[in-house]
Amino acid sequence: MPKITIDDRELEFKDGQTILQAALDAGIDIPYFCWHPKLSVAGNCRICLVEVEKMPKLAISCSTKAGDGMVVHTKSEKALDARRAVMEFILINHPLDCPICDEAGECKLQDYAYHHSVGESRFTETKNKKRKRDLLGPRVMFDAERCISCSRCIRFVDEIAGKKELTFAKRGDGVTIVTYPGRQMDNPYSMNTIDICPVGALTSVDFRFKARVWDMASTKTVCAGCARGCNVEMWTRSNEIMRLTPRDNEDVNGPWMCDEGRLSTFNHVNASNRIDGPMIRRDGELRKIGWAEAFADAASELKAFSRDEIGFVASGGATMEDNYLLGKFAAETLNAGSIALPSRVEAGWGDDILRRDDRAPNATGAKVALSKFDNVVEFDELMAGVKDGRIKALYVLGEDVVALKPELKDAFAKLTYVVAHAVNENETTAIADLAFPNSS
Repeated sequence: MPKITIDDRELEFKDGQTILQAALDAGIDIPYFCWHPKLSVAGNCRICLVEVEKMPKLAISCSTKAGDGMVVHTKSEKALDARRAVMEFILINHPLDCPICDEAGECKLQDYAYHHSVGESRFTETKNKKRKRDLLGPRVMFDAERCISCSRCIRFVDEIAGKKELTFAKRGDGVTIVTYPGRQMDNPYSMNTIDICPVGALTSVDFRFKARVWDMASTKTVCAGCARGCNVEMWTRSNEIMRLTPRDNEDVNGPWMCDEGRLSTFNHVNASNRIDGPMIRRDGELRKIGWAEAFADAASELKAFSRDEIGFVASGGATMEDNYLLGKFAAETLNAGSIALPSRVEAGWGDDILRRDDRAPNATGAKVALSKFDNVVEFDELMAGVKDGRIKALYVLGEDVVALKPELKDAFAKLTYVVAHAVNENETTAIADLAFPNSS
């Protein structure tokens, strides 16, 4: 392999790599704003300038190809002076509002100002004022004063989202980001621009001013919005989910996730209508009872029905273990009932980026778990039994079957006994005789 020397370290690099990529692979820190591994090279922030021997001037490491035998200095006085000058230039009109900026604590400009700037500005004139709280689209808000014109957001919507929505306008210190006339940034992946913005210029309309990053705890998890299974970080504060952000996994979603996955997959967890204990219907209303009483009621009621009178509804939103236990409960404990898995396929919702038409996060896993049992039927077949009265009792795991089949609402109301496991109150728990809390 070809070799390059960076700060007196001889390193091997791959053909086609830039100086910045070779350095980062070796754990050598070179600051950068505009460069992103998934976007085209812009080379417009200039913070990554390095000194290359035998080159007449400093080189932009993000766009300069590494060469065999090349000798690079990232900490020479010449490179450090240029870096400090770039930082001073970037900060000339930048507002000093770190204490109220949502990006504080995870801001590259804040970090680099500490590590690479001189700590003071020679600029004594009035800072250039630009527009604030500007909605670029329904989910992203723009603060033009904080923008450093790195163009990451523009390149993202062009190259990854495949939409022509953003561009630069004006020149010099008046340059700013705008949407094209008559358009807004409303593509299904627009909120990724918030993640890749190295400063606090782009913020989430949903998350603004809700929490500081140091006040939250992050947990590695998986998005439940569709069958893609995007790897994400779940950020919580005081036992409440505040936001979801993508977690880089090249085999699944890379560094991206869709807006719907960010916004609509956790609101039910924070909702006030959570079912937090067993509930039984008495005098037409669900009322809380103890676990022992709930188990006894379910056992006595379900045993009163014949094998063909009980239907079980599995869920692509539940774990393989839960679906397997449902099948085992039906086949072995009760020796009764048919099990069906409803489909959550929403034709046209998916795309060729990340989203999948199957909105169930674990339909494939549920099918594998249920394949161990011989009483699995199609969902429509089970619903036909509900419609014609053959099914008299229904045991539902995590699905809102009444909402899935609104045309059968009258048939559901005629069921003798309904048990529903649910995270929140829904149309199925509204007709349930017994409700158990489901894990979210």
